[in-house]
Amino acid sequence: MCNLQVGQQAPSFTCTAVVDGHLKHVTISAYAEANHWTLLMFFPKAWSPVCPTEVKAFSARLEEFLYNRACAVLFVSTDSADCLRAWSDTSEANGGLGGVHMPLISDCNHVISRAYGTLIEGSGLTQRALFVIDPKGTIRAISSIDPYVARNVDDVIRLLDALIFKDENGEACPAGWQKGDEGLDISKDRVEGPLSVELKKTWTDWARPKLTRAFSGTSQRSNSSIPMPLAIAPSTPSARSCVSYNGQSTPPTERMAGVSSSFQAPSTGQLSPLLSTPLLNVQGADYFSATNASNSRMGTQLEEAILQQRMENINATLQNYRRSQEFGTTATTA
Repeated sequence: MCNLQVGQQAPSFTCTAVVDGHLKHVTISAYAEANHWTLLMFFPKAWSPVCPTEVKAFSARLEEFLYNRACAVLFVSTDSADCLRAWSDTSEANGGLGGVHMPLISDCNHVISRAYGTLIEGSGLTQRALFVIDPKGTIRAISSIDPYVARNVDDVIRLLDALIFKDENGEACPAGWQKGDEGLDISKDRVEGPLSVELKKTWTDWARPKLTRAFSGTSQRSNSSIPMPLAIAPSTPSARSCVSYNGQSTPPTERMAGVSSSFQAPSTGQLSPLLSTPLLNVQGADYFSATNASNSRMGTQLEEAILQQRMENINATLQNYRRSQEFGTTATTA
Protein backbone atom coordinates (compact mmCIF):
# COMPACT_ATOMS: atom_id res chain seq x y z
CA MET A 1 0.00 0.00 0.00
CA CYS A 2 2.74 2.47 0.88
CA ASN A 3 6.35 2.73 1.90
CA LEU A 4 5.44 3.34 5.55
CA GLN A 5 5.91 0.39 7.88
CA VAL A 6 4.85 -0.49 11.38
CA GLY A 7 7.36 0.90 13.85
CA GLN A 8 8.12 4.05 11.86
CA GLN A 9 7.19 7.56 12.92
CA ALA A 10 3.92 8.81 11.47
CA PRO A 11 4.33 11.77 9.07
CA SER A 12 3.23 14.98 10.74
CA PHE A 13 0.84 17.43 9.10
CA THR A 14 -1.39 20.44 9.78
CA CYS A 15 -4.60 20.75 7.77
CA THR A 16 -8.15 22.09 7.68
CA ALA A 17 -10.88 19.91 9.17
CA VAL A 18 -14.60 20.09 9.81
CA VAL A 19 -15.23 19.83 13.57
CA ASP A 20 -18.82 20.12 14.82
CA GLY A 21 -19.80 21.97 11.65
CA HIS A 22 -16.92 24.48 11.84
CA LEU A 23 -13.65 24.70 9.94
CA LYS A 24 -10.60 24.34 12.17
CA HIS A 25 -6.87 23.68 11.80
CA VAL A 26 -5.81 20.25 13.03
CA THR A 27 -2.24 19.08 13.75
CA ILE A 28 -1.81 15.35 14.17
CA SER A 29 1.24 15.71 16.43
CA ALA A 30 -0.97 17.53 18.97
CA TYR A 31 -2.69 14.25 19.83
CA ALA A 32 0.62 12.55 20.62
CA GLU A 33 1.63 15.52 22.75
CA ALA A 34 -1.62 15.05 24.69
CA ASN A 35 -0.66 11.37 25.24
CA HIS A 36 -3.48 10.13 23.01
CA TRP A 37 -3.66 7.27 20.58
CA THR A 38 -4.83 8.23 17.09
CA LEU A 39 -6.89 6.38 14.50
CA LEU A 40 -6.18 7.97 11.11
CA MET A 41 -8.90 6.61 8.82
CA PHE A 42 -8.79 7.36 5.09
CA PHE A 43 -12.04 6.96 3.11
CA PRO A 44 -12.63 7.40 -0.66
CA LYS A 45 -15.14 10.27 -0.80
CA ALA A 46 -18.16 11.97 0.71
CA TRP A 47 -21.70 11.50 -0.61
CA SER A 48 -21.04 7.84 -1.39
CA PRO A 49 -23.23 4.92 -0.32
CA VAL A 50 -20.67 3.14 1.92
CA CYS A 51 -18.64 5.92 3.57
CA PRO A 52 -21.46 7.57 5.56
CA THR A 53 -22.37 4.24 7.19
CA GLU A 54 -18.80 3.87 8.39
CA VAL A 55 -18.40 7.43 9.65
CA LYS A 56 -21.73 7.34 11.53
CA ALA A 57 -20.91 3.95 13.10
CA PHE A 58 -17.66 5.26 14.57
CA SER A 59 -19.27 8.56 15.59
CA ALA A 60 -21.97 6.69 17.53
CA ARG A 61 -19.30 4.96 19.63
CA LEU A 62 -16.85 7.84 19.86
CA GLU A 63 -16.94 7.83 23.68
CA GLU A 64 -15.54 4.28 23.74
CA PHE A 65 -12.47 5.56 21.91
CA LEU A 66 -12.05 9.03 23.34
CA TYR A 67 -12.90 8.51 27.01
CA ASN A 68 -12.33 4.79 27.62
CA ARG A 69 -9.12 4.45 25.62
CA ALA A 70 -7.77 8.01 25.20
CA CYS A 71 -7.91 7.62 21.43
CA ALA A 72 -8.81 10.27 18.85
CA VAL A 73 -10.58 9.26 15.63
CA LEU A 74 -9.80 11.26 12.47
CA PHE A 75 -11.35 10.70 9.05
CA VAL A 76 -9.49 11.89 5.92
CA SER A 77 -10.62 12.24 2.30
CA THR A 78 -9.56 14.26 -0.73
CA ASP A 79 -12.82 16.24 -0.72
CA SER A 80 -12.71 19.99 -0.15
CA ALA A 81 -13.43 21.44 3.29
CA ASP A 82 -16.68 23.01 2.06
CA CYS A 83 -17.81 19.69 0.62
CA LEU A 84 -17.16 17.90 3.91
CA ARG A 85 -18.97 20.59 5.91
CA ALA A 86 -22.02 20.39 3.68
CA TRP A 87 -21.97 16.60 3.93
CA SER A 88 -21.77 16.79 7.72
CA ASP A 89 -24.62 19.28 8.04
CA THR A 90 -27.00 17.50 5.65
CA SER A 91 -29.53 15.17 7.23
CA GLU A 92 -29.20 11.42 6.93
CA ALA A 93 -32.42 11.24 4.95
CA ASN A 94 -30.82 13.38 2.25
CA GLY A 95 -27.56 11.38 2.13
CA GLY A 96 -25.61 13.41 4.69
CA LEU A 97 -24.21 12.61 8.11
CA GLY A 98 -26.63 14.64 10.18
CA GLY A 99 -23.80 16.06 12.28
CA VAL A 100 -20.79 14.18 13.70
CA HIS A 101 -18.31 15.12 16.41
CA MET A 102 -15.17 13.66 14.82
CA PRO A 103 -12.80 15.77 12.69
CA LEU A 104 -13.34 15.32 8.95
CA ILE A 105 -9.99 16.27 7.41
CA SER A 106 -9.80 17.77 3.93
CA ASP A 107 -6.80 16.62 1.88
CA CYS A 108 -7.77 18.30 -1.37
CA ASN A 109 -4.12 19.05 -2.21
CA HIS A 110 -3.20 15.34 -1.66
CA VAL A 111 -0.33 16.13 0.73
CA ILE A 112 -1.48 13.78 3.50
CA SER A 113 -2.57 10.90 1.26
CA ARG A 114 0.76 11.00 -0.60
CA ALA A 115 2.73 11.12 2.66
CA TYR A 116 0.88 8.02 3.90
CA GLY A 117 0.85 6.32 0.50
CA THR A 118 -2.93 6.00 0.21
CA LEU A 119 -3.56 8.19 -2.83
CA ILE A 120 -4.92 6.58 -5.99
CA GLU A 121 -3.21 8.76 -8.59
CA GLY A 122 -5.56 8.03 -11.47
CA SER A 123 -8.79 8.96 -9.68
CA GLY A 124 -7.50 11.38 -7.06
CA LEU A 125 -9.27 9.39 -4.35
CA THR A 126 -7.76 7.62 -1.37
CA GLN A 127 -7.83 3.98 -0.42
CA ARG A 128 -9.93 2.85 2.53
CA ALA A 129 -6.94 2.62 4.85
CA LEU A 130 -6.34 2.67 8.60
CA PHE A 131 -3.28 3.79 10.57
CA VAL A 132 -3.06 3.26 14.33
CA ILE A 133 -0.61 5.72 15.91
CA ASP A 134 0.49 5.45 19.55
CA PRO A 135 1.14 8.35 21.98
CA LYS A 136 4.79 8.40 20.91
CA GLY A 137 3.83 9.10 17.31
CA THR A 138 4.81 5.60 16.16
CA ILE A 139 2.75 3.67 13.63
CA ARG A 140 1.56 0.46 15.30
CA ALA A 141 -0.85 -0.94 12.71
CA ILE A 142 -1.60 -0.46 9.01
CA SER A 143 -4.49 -1.92 7.02
CA SER A 144 -6.27 -1.34 3.71
CA ILE A 145 -9.43 -2.96 2.41
CA ASP A 146 -11.73 -2.83 -0.60
CA PRO A 147 -13.32 0.63 -1.00
CA TYR A 148 -16.79 -0.91 -1.06
CA VAL A 149 -16.34 -2.71 2.29
CA ALA A 150 -16.75 -0.58 5.41
CA ARG A 151 -14.64 -1.21 8.51
CA ASN A 152 -16.14 -2.78 11.63
CA VAL A 153 -15.99 -0.79 14.87
CA ASP A 154 -15.55 -3.88 17.08
CA ASP A 155 -12.60 -5.09 15.02
CA VAL A 156 -10.83 -1.75 15.38
CA ILE A 157 -11.55 -1.64 19.13
CA ARG A 158 -10.16 -5.14 19.56
CA LEU A 159 -6.98 -4.14 17.69
CA LEU A 160 -6.59 -1.00 19.80
CA ASP A 161 -7.17 -2.90 23.05
CA ALA A 162 -4.54 -5.47 22.09
CA LEU A 163 -1.93 -2.79 21.38
CA ILE A 164 -2.68 -1.00 24.66
CA PHE A 165 -2.53 -4.30 26.57
CA LYS A 166 0.83 -5.16 25.04
CA ASP A 167 2.31 -1.79 26.02
CA GLU A 168 0.94 -1.87 29.56
CA ASN A 169 1.72 -5.52 30.39
CA GLY A 170 4.58 -6.45 28.07
CA GLU A 171 2.70 -9.56 26.95
CA ALA A 172 1.62 -10.76 23.52
CA CYS A 173 -1.98 -11.30 22.45
CA PRO A 174 -2.86 -14.68 20.90
CA ALA A 175 -5.48 -15.27 18.22
CA GLY A 176 -9.00 -14.51 19.41
CA TRP A 177 -7.75 -12.38 22.29
CA GLN A 178 -10.33 -10.03 23.81
CA LYS A 179 -10.04 -7.38 26.49
CA GLY A 180 -9.85 -9.10 29.88
CA ASP A 181 -8.13 -12.24 28.55
CA GLU A 182 -4.66 -13.29 29.63
CA GLY A 183 -1.69 -12.61 27.38
CA LEU A 184 1.37 -14.65 26.45
CA ASP A 185 4.64 -14.18 28.33
CA ILE A 186 7.28 -13.22 25.75
CA SER A 187 10.03 -12.19 28.17
CA LYS A 188 11.96 -15.44 27.59
CA ASP A 189 11.17 -15.88 23.91
CA ARG A 190 13.87 -15.37 21.32
CA VAL A 191 12.24 -13.52 18.45
CA GLU A 192 15.37 -12.42 16.60
CA GLY A 193 18.54 -14.07 15.34
CA PRO A 194 19.20 -17.39 13.62
CA LEU A 195 17.58 -20.57 14.82
CA SER A 196 20.11 -23.15 16.01
CA VAL A 197 19.16 -26.79 15.45
CA GLU A 198 21.40 -29.61 16.63
CA LEU A 199 21.47 -32.39 14.04
CA LYS A 200 22.23 -36.00 14.91
CA LYS A 201 25.48 -37.37 13.53
CA THR A 202 25.41 -40.13 10.96
CA TRP A 203 27.58 -43.22 11.37
CA THR A 204 29.99 -41.84 8.77
CA ASP A 205 30.40 -38.54 10.64
CA TRP A 206 30.97 -40.46 13.86
CA ALA A 207 33.50 -42.95 12.46
CA ARG A 208 35.58 -40.72 10.19
CA PRO A 209 37.49 -38.77 12.92
CA LYS A 210 38.12 -41.97 14.88
CA LEU A 211 39.57 -43.75 11.85
CA THR A 212 41.62 -40.68 10.93
CA ARG A 213 43.24 -40.70 14.38
CA ALA A 214 43.94 -44.39 14.02
CA PHE A 215 45.65 -43.91 10.66
CA SER A 216 47.74 -40.97 11.89
CA GLY A 217 48.99 -42.81 14.98
CA THR A 218 47.48 -40.33 17.44
CA SER A 219 45.00 -42.81 18.84
CA GLN A 220 45.98 -44.97 21.81
CA ARG A 221 44.64 -47.97 19.96
CA SER A 222 46.30 -47.17 16.62
CA ASN A 223 49.23 -49.54 17.20
CA SER A 224 47.37 -52.30 18.98
CA SER A 225 43.84 -52.43 17.65
CA ILE A 226 44.58 -52.55 13.90
CA PRO A 227 45.95 -55.98 12.87
CA MET A 228 48.41 -56.71 10.08
CA PRO A 229 47.22 -56.38 6.47
CA LEU A 230 44.85 -59.13 5.40
CA ALA A 231 45.42 -61.30 2.37
CA ILE A 232 42.26 -61.15 0.30
CA ALA A 233 41.73 -64.07 -2.04
CA PRO A 234 40.42 -63.65 -5.59
CA SER A 235 36.68 -63.10 -5.57
CA THR A 236 35.49 -66.25 -7.37
CA PRO A 237 32.21 -68.00 -6.73
CA SER A 238 33.97 -70.84 -4.86
CA ALA A 239 36.64 -68.84 -3.09
CA ARG A 240 36.44 -67.50 0.46
CA SER A 241 38.57 -64.98 2.24
CA CYS A 242 41.24 -66.61 4.39
CA VAL A 243 41.45 -64.50 7.51
CA SER A 244 43.09 -65.28 10.82
CA TYR A 245 40.72 -64.69 13.75
CA ASN A 246 42.85 -64.51 16.89
CA GLY A 247 44.99 -67.45 15.79
CA GLN A 248 42.06 -69.60 14.62
CA SER A 249 41.11 -70.28 11.04
CA THR A 250 37.38 -70.61 11.65
CA PRO A 251 35.36 -67.36 11.92
CA PRO A 252 33.67 -66.84 15.27
CA THR A 253 30.29 -66.74 13.55
CA GLU A 254 30.62 -70.43 12.62
CA ARG A 255 31.48 -71.30 16.23
CA MET A 256 28.49 -69.48 17.71
CA ALA A 257 25.61 -71.69 18.75
CA GLY A 258 22.21 -70.24 18.01
CA VAL A 259 23.60 -67.05 16.50
CA SER A 260 22.70 -66.03 12.94
CA SER A 261 25.35 -66.53 10.26
CA SER A 262 24.78 -62.99 8.98
CA PHE A 263 27.92 -61.79 10.80
CA GLN A 264 30.31 -63.30 8.23
CA ALA A 265 33.36 -61.28 7.25
CA PRO A 266 33.14 -59.39 3.94
CA SER A 267 35.01 -60.79 0.97
CA THR A 268 34.16 -58.33 -1.80
CA GLY A 269 37.62 -56.78 -1.94
CA GLN A 270 36.16 -53.25 -2.27
CA LEU A 271 37.35 -50.26 -0.30
CA SER A 272 35.02 -48.66 2.20
CA PRO A 273 32.73 -45.86 0.94
CA LEU A 274 34.19 -43.72 3.74
CA LEU A 275 37.22 -43.10 1.54
CA SER A 276 37.21 -40.13 -0.80
CA THR A 277 38.91 -42.17 -3.58
CA PRO A 278 36.86 -44.29 -6.00
CA LEU A 279 36.09 -47.91 -5.13
CA LEU A 280 38.81 -50.33 -6.27
CA ASN A 281 38.34 -53.98 -7.17
CA VAL A 282 41.49 -55.75 -5.95
CA GLN A 283 42.36 -59.40 -6.27
CA GLY A 284 45.35 -61.36 -4.94
CA ALA A 285 48.77 -59.78 -5.36
CA ASP A 286 47.41 -56.80 -7.32
CA TYR A 287 46.16 -55.48 -4.00
CA PHE A 288 49.72 -54.58 -3.00
CA SER A 289 50.91 -53.21 -6.36
CA ALA A 290 53.38 -50.37 -6.24
CA THR A 291 51.16 -47.95 -8.19
CA ASN A 292 48.33 -48.25 -5.64
CA ALA A 293 50.45 -48.81 -2.53
CA SER A 294 49.32 -45.68 -0.70
CA ASN A 295 45.61 -46.10 -1.38
CA SER A 296 45.78 -49.86 -0.82
CA ARG A 297 47.44 -49.43 2.59
CA MET A 298 44.81 -46.99 3.78
CA GLY A 299 42.02 -49.09 2.30
CA THR A 300 43.34 -52.21 4.00
CA GLN A 301 43.60 -50.49 7.35
CA LEU A 302 40.10 -49.13 6.98
CA GLU A 303 38.67 -52.55 6.13
CA GLU A 304 40.59 -54.07 9.04
CA ALA A 305 39.26 -51.43 11.43
CA ILE A 306 35.70 -52.07 10.30
CA LEU A 307 36.24 -55.83 10.44
CA GLN A 308 37.66 -55.66 13.95
CA GLN A 309 34.69 -53.56 15.06
CA ARG A 310 32.39 -56.24 13.69
CA MET A 311 34.38 -58.93 15.48
CA GLU A 312 34.07 -57.03 18.74
CA ASN A 313 30.33 -56.81 18.19
CA ILE A 314 30.19 -60.55 17.49
CA ASN A 315 32.21 -61.38 20.61
CA ALA A 316 29.95 -59.14 22.69
CA THR A 317 26.89 -60.85 21.22
CA LEU A 318 28.38 -64.26 21.96
CA GLN A 319 29.16 -63.30 25.55
CA ASN A 320 25.64 -62.00 26.04
CA TYR A 321 24.27 -65.19 24.55
CA ARG A 322 26.37 -67.35 26.87
CA ARG A 323 25.38 -65.29 29.87
CA SER A 324 21.72 -65.61 28.96
CA GLN A 325 22.18 -69.38 28.63
CA GLU A 326 23.92 -69.56 32.01
CA PHE A 327 21.24 -67.42 33.60
CA GLY A 328 18.54 -69.65 32.15
CA THR A 329 20.28 -72.79 33.42
CA THR A 330 20.70 -71.31 36.90
CA ALA A 331 17.06 -70.23 37.01
CA THR A 332 15.92 -73.72 35.94
CA THR A 333 18.11 -75.40 38.59
CA ALA A 334 16.84 -73.07 41.29
